[in-house]
Amino acid sequence: MTAAWSASSVRWVLALSLAVCTAAYAGACGEEKKKPKQVRVSVVVILASEKGKQIDPKLKAVADEVRKVHPKLTNFELVRLSCRSLKIDRLEQFDLVEAQKADVTIVKAADEKDRVCLKVAPPLMGEITYATPCGKFLPILTPYRTKKGEVLILAVRVQPCKGDK
Repeated sequence: MTAAWSASSVRWVLALSLAVCTAAYAGACGEEKKKPKQVRVSVVVILASEKGKQIDPKLKAVADEVRKVHPKLTNFELVRLSCRSLKIDRLEQFDLVEAQKADVTIVKAADEKDRVCLKVAPPLMGEITYATPCGKFLPILTPYRTKKGEVLILAVRVQPCKGDK
């Protein structure tokens, strides 16, 4: 990969995403009044590369955002979508690609503002704890590269939200 894919550039993109999310949803990891027993988590596995010009239509918004920072990425492929109901405070592993896994833990269920606090540990990265609104995907650009040199991107979403049964 080019110099644009340095570890500091990957950390910058992740830090910017998390700073915006954290600033917008500060305090969501506090106490909530009623704890559901489980929260549904979806993990989307995306591979991006500089070879080809195919973008899965479902990934257009993610591709547009990633290319603002890494314009040489022109190919985005949806590899896997995994959905699982997780118990609060119980770590679960999601299979990604090439024997890589991501650990996900729900820290707190949806609060009165419909935000969930969770921890995600993607490959080659430390654990990330953040708050997110229900139903929204948070893309995480990882430093992991496949044997073919593709960039691993995860998108994580939590549900149910208020009103969901």
